[in-house]
Order: sequence, then structure tokens, then C-alpha cells
Amino acid sequence: MSADFSSLTQPSIADTLPLARSTRSIGSVWRRFTAYAMDSVLLGVVGAGIGSVFFDKLSQIGVWGRLVGFCVALVYFSSLDSRVGGGQTPGKRWMKVRVIDAQGNTIPFAKCFLRSAIFLAPSFLVGLRLPQARTPWIVSSLIFVIVLWVGGSTLYLITFNHQTRQGLHDLAVGSYVGICDDAGPINAEAVHDAQWIALGTLLMAVSVAAAILNVKLEKMSPLPEMRQDAALIEQLGGVQRARLRDVLLHSSAGGGASKTLLVSVTLRSKSLDQEVFAEQVARIIFQNDAHAQNYDELSVRLFYGYDIGIAQRWNHDEYTHTPTEWQRLLSGSPPASGLR
Repeated sequence: MSADFSSLTQPSIADTLPLARSTRSIGSVWRRFTAYAMDSVLLGVVGAGIGSVFFDKLSQIGVWGRLVGFCVALVYFSSLDSRVGGGQTPGKRWMKVRVIDAQGNTIPFAKCFLRSAIFLAPSFLVGLRLPQARTPWIVSSLIFVIVLWVGGSTLYLITFNHQTRQGLHDLAVGSYVGICDDAGPINAEAVHDAQWIALGTLLMAVSVAAAILNVKLEKMSPLPEMRQDAALIEQLGGVQRARLRDVLLHSSAGGGASKTLLVSVTLRSKSLDQEVFAEQVARIIFQNDAHAQNYDELSVRLFYGYDIGIAQRWNHDEYTHTPTEWQRLLSGSPPASGLR
């Protein structure tokens, strides 16, 4: 009797099946937001160190200080999130996520540079202290579009795009943020058309609401006079930006509310005599704005410091008087001294 060895040479059913390839999961929203918050704290420490060393220089360059912070953050994220840094900033390393492509590999520095620039631009443009009276409307509109459409789209897609969690910066270079504990290519579907429709509808609604609000604000306040005052104040030497607004201040003693004209002036350097400079600002307002006499108080705030996006520090002096008290001071005060 001969032995049957056919069962040893024929492949089993399991051997004929294709090998299953492991896949990598997408990083969750809380992991990404926590990682970004941790990286922001680290960048804030770096920014505070830069500010303490170059305080006067950063104050003098004014709004361009944001560009300094942008460059620092751009180098930080571009280097560490790319192949150079293993796809991980300290925050991502702590949260066990990594920036990769669809195949699970880290991305080159050039791609990561573009990715980081798109991601960082809205956050450094929002709250930009541009001169109120000297900024063309086209510049303000462009900033609004970048902040709302780029920043808003990225935030929406990371939060609600459950398939890939890709923001615009990820879609631009084909990157993902995957879990480090997994291996292999990304296990994710394409962004559904419904997400783009919902995103477009949301952003259009926000844009219309912002436009309506802007029109209502123009009708509620004497903005033409305020813009004229701001333009005149910004012509003074050493002034970066002037902003005027009226506020209602409620008395803690129950004496009602007082209507105050608040004037915020950002200086390139500290005035030799802050009080005399504040009087010069008040003189411009009373000489050119007939509405100034209708306020209960005029408050002039002089700011001196820096804002580089990743850190900021401001010193300020405040001078508040009634219109009558200001007129009494201005009747005997000399012109404002120059700024050092």
C-alpha cells in the first residue's frame, strides 16, 4: 500500500487567500487639537524669549512683528512635521500621531512647508493690528477671505470630515495625520460631496451675516468722524495705529452709565512725556470732531509693545477726563513732544 502525499503538496484554502495588508487609522480630533495646543504653548515660550530680548525692536516694526512669529512657527512645523523631523512635533509625539502621505510615509520638507504655510496663515492674520484709517478696503477684504474661507474650511473639515480629517492644508499636499501605533497605508475614504456642499453653505451664510453686521455697525456709530480722527492721529510721528470707539461704562455705585469715547493709540516707541502726548491726541479730537463734546468722558490709552502672533506683551498708560477737564488741560499745554 502506497502513501498519499497529495495533501502535503497541495495548497490549503488559507494559502490561496491574498495577504491582508495592515492599515493605519486617522488621528482623532481631540488628538490633533491637543497636539496643536501643546505646540502653541512651546512656541509661546520661544516667542516670549524672543520678545524679552528684542522688545524695543519688535515694538518699532509694529504690525510686521506678526511676520517674525509666522516665520518661527513656519520653520517649527515645516521641519518637525516633515521627513526631517519624523513627521512629529513634540505635541504630535505626545499624542502619538504623525503627518504622513496615503502610503503611510512621512512627507518631504517642501510639501510640509506649503502645508504649514496654508495652515498658519489664517491664525496669524486674524486680529492683525492694521492702521484703521490707512488700510485699503481690498486688503481688509483679502484678510477676511483668508481667515474665514481658509481657516474656517480647515477647522470645519478636521472636525466634521470623519472620513479623512483633512483640512485644506492636508488636501493641498495629500497628507494625513495618522496614528503612530498602526502601520501601513491610510485607511480612509475620499471626502464626500455632501461635506463640500455643507461647508460652502456655512461659509456663505457667515459671509452674508458679517456683511450685514458691518452695515449695521456703520449706521449705529459716527464712523466717518471716528475714521477722520484716527487718520489725523496716525499722522503724528511714531504712531502705528489709532482706533476710536464709544462705550458705555456702568458705575458700580449705581449712578447709571457714562458714555465714553475710547481712543487707543499704538506707538512705535514710548513717548518722552506720555501725558503731553495724550493731550495732543485729545486736542486733535476736540478740534476736528464736534461729537466729542457730547461724551461724558474721553479716555486716551497709549500702548507700547509687540505682537508676534506666538507671543505678545503690551504696556499702556491711560488718561481719562471729562470734556471740560480736557479743555482746561489743553488751554495751557504745549504741543506733544517727539518720540524717542
